[in-house]
Formats: sequence, structure tokens, C-alpha cells
Amino acid sequence: MQSERAAKIFGDREDPRHRLVELFGGEVPEGGQPPETAMRWAAAVASPEHDEVVVVRDLRRAEPRLTLRAATFLARHLARA
Repeated sequence: MQSERAAKIFGDREDPRHRLVELFGGEVPEGGQPPETAMRWAAAVASPEHDEVVVVRDLRRAEPRLTLRAATFLARHLARA
């Protein structure tokens, strides 16, 4: 897996689900969904009624280790929930 620092500098090329499992635990779900633990955390941190950019900002402020790709992935799924 690409290091967190390299991902922030050169762009994250990893499956965001693996990075979310690394940060929040749980298992990588099938079907392209984020881990349930990450979704629960994201729902507690950010409001899905906000613009996606605001949700991504809130998620990354709450968890600085979260890469842009993983935060965007979570924000998009949070808006659908």
C-alpha cells in the first residue's frame, strides 16, 4: 500500500476502501461500498445536506490522515445514504 505521505504528495492510487479499513477498522465490503465503521464515523462528523466539497473538508479536518480520494469516496456514499 502506498504510504500516507506519498499519497498526499503524489496522489492516492489505492482503493479508498482499503485506506478506510486501515483508519477505521472493519472489513472491506464487496460491491464497492465503504466500510460500515467509516460510514458511521462520517455520518457523525459531517452533514450529508451540505455540498460535497464541504463534507470532504469536514471529514479531512476531523481526521487529518484521511486522503482526498478516501474522503471524497466517503462523502459521495454519505450523500446517497
